Amino acid sequence: MLKCTLTGYPTVLMPRKSVQQIALMRDSSSTYGWTSILLHWITAIVVIALWFIGKSIFSVEPGAVDARRSLHVSVAAAAWLVILLRVVWRFREGHPRVRGQSLRIHRIAKAAHYAMLMALLVMLLSGPLMVWADGGNIDIFGLLSIPGPFGPSEALRSLAWYLHSKAAVVLFVLVLLHIGGALKHLMFHSDDTIVRMIWPGKVETS
Repeated sequence: MLKCTLTGYPTVLMPRKSVQQIALMRDSSSTYGWTSILLHWITAIVVIALWFIGKSIFSVEPGAVDARRSLHVSVAAAAWLVILLRVVWRFREGHPRVRGQSLRIHRIAKAAHYAMLMALLVMLLSGPLMVWADGGNIDIFGLLSIPGPFGPSEALRSLAWYLHSKAAVVLFVLVLLHIGGALKHLMFHSDDTIVRMIWPGKVETS
């Protein structure tokens, strides 16, 4: 049995294994927890898929544009809450400095990470605004339709489109830098950066 003060509530006795399981869901100062790891990879897959679907809208046959745009909107809307949780969770948990990572590299990575999160947040807000300002509903694979809270507005649609497209470019560049940095850590550094985004490290308990 083990004293547990992870939640800030009055100290209670819990089995050591239970405390370890709870701790592994949260980040610590030196390792990512399972929540961060899962949100990271789910968001990465969704964002990459949305990027390719979005870019393909401009290259498909004219008759397929609406279907491709609808697919983009459906995937984005289905993953909207997960991506928002990803952004909120990272701001809440901060950025662990994993074993072997220098302070300079940690600060650079943290700044780039926050920039990616801000770009994601802009896209999360501008995407729905763009659809609603165009007079449409957000349709999720034909299963759910979310009507807009306001009427069509060309000015708002243009602003939302501008913000969405610019944020997509910024995010694309930052993701490339992020991937390049990850490969650099994998090939030339002896720290735990890559490992800790796949599997949590040992969490100290007391």
